[in-house]
Amino acid sequence: MSVQSLLMLLLALVALAAVSAVAGLIGYNVSREGGSSVSTAIGRGSFVFFSVMTLFIALLAVLVPALT
Repeated sequence: MSVQSLLMLLLALVALAAVSAVAGLIGYNVSREGGSSVSTAIGRGSFVFFSVMTLFIALLAVLVPALT
C-alpha cells in the first residue's frame, strides 16, 4: 500500500469514529430521556458507540481488500 492509501484509510477511520461518537451521544441522550441514571446512560451510550464502530471496522475490512 502506498502512503496515500494509508492516509486515506486513517482519514476514513477518523471520520467513522466521529460518526460513532455522535451515535453514542444520541444513545446517551435517548437513555437519559427514558429516565435512566447517568451511569446507566453512559453504559448504554458507550455500547452504541462500540457497536457502531465495530460495524464500521468490519465494513472497512471488507471494502479495503476489494479496492486494492
